[in-house]
Amino acid sequence: MVLRYCWFLLELFLFLHVKTFILVDSTQFAGFATDAKPRNVGGNFNENAEFKNNLKEMNFTENKIAIKDLNLWDENARFPDQFYNSDEKELIKYFLSKKNFKIKELVDEIVNDFDLPQLEKIVVWNTDENLVVLEGNRRLTGYKLLANPALIVDIDKKLFKHISEIKSKINIDNTFKLECLISSDKDQCYRYIDRKHSKGNNQVNWVEPERINYSNRRGIESQNAKIKIAITNYVRTLNLPIEIINEVLGQGYVTTFYRFVATGPAKETFGLSTNKDGNLTFTDKDFPEKLKVIIHNVLKKKDFDGNTVDSRELNKNPQIKQFLEKIDPENSKKVDKEIQEGKSKNLFGQESSKLSKSSSKASSSLTTRKTPKTKENNILFGKSLSLKSGKVNDLYRAILNIYEKNENDFTVLPIIGMSMRLITEVAARVYFDNTDPEKSNKDQLYNDFLKIAKKEMSLEKESKNFLSLTTDWLDGSNNLEAILAKYAHGNITTSKDGILKSSFIIGEVLEHYFKK
Repeated sequence: MVLRYCWFLLELFLFLHVKTFILVDSTQFAGFATDAKPRNVGGNFNENAEFKNNLKEMNFTENKIAIKDLNLWDENARFPDQFYNSDEKELIKYFLSKKNFKIKELVDEIVNDFDLPQLEKIVVWNTDENLVVLEGNRRLTGYKLLANPALIVDIDKKLFKHISEIKSKINIDNTFKLECLISSDKDQCYRYIDRKHSKGNNQVNWVEPERINYSNRRGIESQNAKIKIAITNYVRTLNLPIEIINEVLGQGYVTTFYRFVATGPAKETFGLSTNKDGNLTFTDKDFPEKLKVIIHNVLKKKDFDGNTVDSRELNKNPQIKQFLEKIDPENSKKVDKEIQEGKSKNLFGQESSKLSKSSSKASSSLTTRKTPKTKENNILFGKSLSLKSGKVNDLYRAILNIYEKNENDFTVLPIIGMSMRLITEVAARVYFDNTDPEKSNKDQLYNDFLKIAKKEMSLEKESKNFLSLTTDWLDGSNNLEAILAKYAHGNITTSKDGILKSSFIIGEVLEHYFKK
């Protein structure tokens, strides 16, 4: 029987490597059918012919769809595994339970900008049974709550009251339509998710000077922003190499730099202000030299006495003021010397500058070793298992062989996912052959086996050092059983990380019952 299972895996592996393959499974999951066909949804289409042709080539249509017809996606990466097959209310409840999802702030922004056209379209998978939002679940939640605040009356009464009040400012109900891109091809929808969440939409966020520039050019800058603009402009006039100026005004340093030179302690210590033209003024005649020293200290993260200079050590105004008052303008000569020592030329004779490495007392001593990064565990089942000889061990070695030979081939992942259910089923049958022979003839024994395993392993949780993933499963925070069912039917997105996590738990279950 084990050989037949292994042969099935091998055939499936070869099948997946044929370029024209199509996996069709009519098994339904959470109302979605994977043998879905496109459904025509009414609405206003974009009249640009070229754009429509491009969408057609990608199997997309562009449409406006009422929010009542759009469904949240229970496989959204934001939801833990145990939320598979959960209803809409449970998914919304989870969104509200996590402050970092900022649902209240999102709802407020929707109301404030309700008159603006929709900037980003919702990406919808048409399963022929449902219209499932693969990209835009958080936004859809915001609109659904505004259309029907009663959804959360028994979940968050404070937010229910708030949304009920601001809802009156806009005209929205369940028939309100959102602009959507619709496709029956789930993989095409995934491309949008990959671009936005895996690649950050290829956006580069503004750093502090750029945000200040925007406020200034729009005419909405605060007095504090005016000081920052003036200091930024003044720094660019200092007798410092452009590389050093750009570094201190760039990402990684500028926030700390502004904390030291653009807040109350600096204004008080150096008499900083701006004139009617927006230029920086100061009463401390040594400020230009002191500013060079501050820039040096921020970039080196130490002063010339070896004291740490960063926002963790100097995070209160009294500490910042004390640091600024101790700045010695004479140290600007040391800064100049380091810059001179740090100059170099490339192959084309172009000169560049950086601060040399011999700046402070601390840097002359041994460099502190950094803690190495934690290495990812890419071993299937979490480690090499030493199991008793027999069907379970034979199948374990066959699965491991396929994985190790094709670890970086994503087309093999569905096979590995299916094999997680397969080895659990085989283990269950071997277990019941020994403990309850009559039961071992039944189908789908893995559920009963895992229930017994969870009960028995929970009793040993205090004495055995199980992996945190296994502990979560024992505590009910990880629905391994549901995930294995989806792997078996191809109803779940297969990712290497997800499969490895499931395999770690299964590995500990196999060790518990079949360790040599």
